[in-house]
Amino acid sequence: MRTETDKTKLYDRQLRLWQKDGQAALERARVVVVGSSTLASESLKNLVLPGVGEFIVVDDALVADEDLRTNFFVRAADAGKSRAQSIVDNLCEMNPDVHGQALVKAPAEFIALSEQDGPEAELLGSATLVIVCAQPDEIVRALGARCWDANIPMVAACNAGFIAEIRTAVREHTIVESHAGAKSDLRVMAPFAELRAYADSIDLEALDSTDLAHVPFVVLLIKAVDKWVAETGLAKTGLEYKHRKEIAKLVSRMAPAPGEENFDEAAAAVNANCSDYEVPSEVSQILADPAANAATAQTSSFWLLANALRRYLGSEYAEGKLPHSGAIPDMKADTQSYIKLQRIYKQKAEQDKAELVRCLCDVLQEAGLPAEHVSSDEVDMFCKNAGRLRLVRTQPVHHDAETAPAIWGNLADEGVSAHYALFRAVNTFLAKNGRYPGMPGVDVSDLDALCVQDTSELQGIAAELMRAWGDKDPETPRNLAAEFVRSGCMELHNVSAIVGGVVAQETIKLITHQYVPHDGVCILDTANTTLAAVKA
Repeated sequence: MRTETDKTKLYDRQLRLWQKDGQAALERARVVVVGSSTLASESLKNLVLPGVGEFIVVDDALVADEDLRTNFFVRAADAGKSRAQSIVDNLCEMNPDVHGQALVKAPAEFIALSEQDGPEAELLGSATLVIVCAQPDEIVRALGARCWDANIPMVAACNAGFIAEIRTAVREHTIVESHAGAKSDLRVMAPFAELRAYADSIDLEALDSTDLAHVPFVVLLIKAVDKWVAETGLAKTGLEYKHRKEIAKLVSRMAPAPGEENFDEAAAAVNANCSDYEVPSEVSQILADPAANAATAQTSSFWLLANALRRYLGSEYAEGKLPHSGAIPDMKADTQSYIKLQRIYKQKAEQDKAELVRCLCDVLQEAGLPAEHVSSDEVDMFCKNAGRLRLVRTQPVHHDAETAPAIWGNLADEGVSAHYALFRAVNTFLAKNGRYPGMPGVDVSDLDALCVQDTSELQGIAAELMRAWGDKDPETPRNLAAEFVRSGCMELHNVSAIVGGVVAQETIKLITHQYVPHDGVCILDTANTTLAAVKA
């Protein structure tokens, strides 16, 4: 086993993306993969290499000749053996820290057994996430229902030739470290007491040109706004673009000479900092959610903290502003001035955190939970990312068979409604004919004629589905349907490698609770190099 130092060296690049907390979550993860096709192998490759804790492949397929041509994780010696076991053995060679195992069972049998008390139910219940690769819709829907009830994220992917589809389903997914770009929060328009005192302590008129060139732009902006208000008699709130433009010109006029870097920084920062404070809409939606009122022993730490944040925002102390992160950008200033300014903002962040903790203690007391139920590390991370909180709730995939897809209108807007309908039509075709379109069940003398016939039938099924979903004049391009038929729903390795990378990326987002996963359907058309990510 590798030491922590060895792991830090090995995983250096990815640690820069999701830090130690994200890596620890990845190493604790238990991923169940249903299916052992090329797409499953490529998806797992991109999880094994960064060090996922454990993966279990569920499938009863045997390694066939076509697998040797398209799946790099089976060998000629594996022919006729369990495909799940073969890819597990070969994948584990890539990272000895990762544990893999194969469960040689048909997916349908695994689902049926998971509904009873037994090892299958325990396995599915203990999964951090489930990936479903190249399985019929009935398998995807059945697993989707089980995962939905247990709030286990599920990523389902399949491809047919050059076309691929990825669907994500999770009932609720909360994110603190979304890494989303946050609006500048330097409190220029309403400086807190310590910042106001610092700005007032600097007399620009008394400074020589050298000292003036090292005044942080935050102070320059506060001074410029005060001067603009005094000159115009207007209020600081509700500034229009023309007002901000006037402030930027005033900053430039305050410079002792053209080209002073700190004054240029201040003028450039006017638009980002001289506007009314607003809580980001994504955060407001979280705080308005009924779950943010919950305070029970079963409430997750995220929602307990959200409840505390809601109370914090409503307090006289907060004045409608989120806790400050304590972070400030780099800026032109001498070392002493920058460190002092940095200390002022960090002190403000600590004060805000203390007030949030007070609100959290009230929430925990109402829930009958001890004060240490939410760790100090969780509180720190929540406060630092209060403006970047995100909540993802997708549509369940297991309802698609009962009603029109909830995202049907969005699919049409993105121009991929026919792609989506054809993926569903393939499953109807399979149920009707016992084979995939373009794949003869028995030897045929004229494969071309079969493909023409299957293309027409697949087009008809897709058009019928689209009409049932409310499309009065459905269009299913014949060349698109022909691609599904031409491939026989077989997986090309290069396409599977691309799709597997996307599947692994979304999986890591869900496991680490970092970055924002896609919450709908993703359609890739690699022949035309297009990708449509359709949100629910």
